[in-house]
Amino acid sequence: MYHERHHDSISSNISNAPLFGETQPQVVLLQRLLAIFTCVMTGTTLITACTTGPPDYTGYHVFMSLLLIALTTSSMLLAIWYQQGDIPPKILYLLYFNSGCLNVMALLFHIYFGVHKKNA
Repeated sequence: MYHERHHDSISSNISNAPLFGETQPQVVLLQRLLAIFTCVMTGTTLITACTTGPPDYTGYHVFMSLLLIALTTSSMLLAIWYQQGDIPPKILYLLYFNSGCLNVMALLFHIYFGVHKKNA
């Protein structure tokens, strides 16, 4: 009886433990804020690409939207694999870099769409 109870407490401690020892609330908050900001930037960029610009620029907008979706999907897949423990912790810096690049690209696309909206 003691052995089973002791085994259950060990397994519950393992399942509740953070993946790579990330217990600092600042790190968790930074990751969540960065993920939310990246999702908002990507979403608004996709909406802007579909709703602005003259019809002759639609091909460019679709291409940019597909590029942004592909990069966001690959970054999300890396984040899921990281949370599952399939990839090493040093990949976390690559995730931060990818999120930064996605945000810069979304900002540049917003500027591009704004310039074409003014010229139309």
